[in-house]
Amino acid sequence: MLASAAPTTLPQAAPGIVPRAASEDPLAQLRDLHLPQAVADWPPALGWWLLAGLVLFGLVWFMRALYRRYQSNAYRRFAQRELTAIVAEHATTQDARRALSALQFLMKRVAMTAFNRAEVAALTGVAWTQFLDATSATSQFSLGPGELLIDGPYEATQDHSSQELTALFSLCAEWLKNHSRASVVATPTAVSYTHLTL
Repeated sequence: MLASAAPTTLPQAAPGIVPRAASEDPLAQLRDLHLPQAVADWPPALGWWLLAGLVLFGLVWFMRALYRRYQSNAYRRFAQRELTAIVAEHATTQDARRALSALQFLMKRVAMTAFNRAEVAALTGVAWTQFLDATSATSQFSLGPGELLIDGPYEATQDHSSQELTALFSLCAEWLKNHSRASVVATPTAVSYTHLTL
């Protein structure tokens, strides 16, 4: 008869000692996460360089356009200074004929600068005031104060009032500032205008 096997006994831990497996934190075995390095602010990406180039190009183009416009209107500023001098002289001398002659000369010179010289130089009388009306979208040169430019400088008797001359000066100042460029075709009997924008 076989003797009964002795029961198997597990080794007992010493009192007060916790087994190693139970004392360790399982999460402590995990490795730390390594985050990617931050993207540097400089130098910028290629797209930003392209955008900066486009903005710079647009700014240069805009400034050149402004400068060209300023240069193209230089004759207007000069003419306005001339008109101011004519008005000041008339206020001192009260010489209507001299003022009208100087004003007529100034307006014709500016018109020949802004428009076709050959076409404008031949305009006189009503055709001249019609031209001024057409290039400023008004009728005040043919049917208002501007009528003085038709015969005023050549009249033997100058009985124009200060109010009439003041209105004419204001009308001419408005034309010098705001006239629009036009293609003018003059004929012996009429003047036709094809308007363009500045």
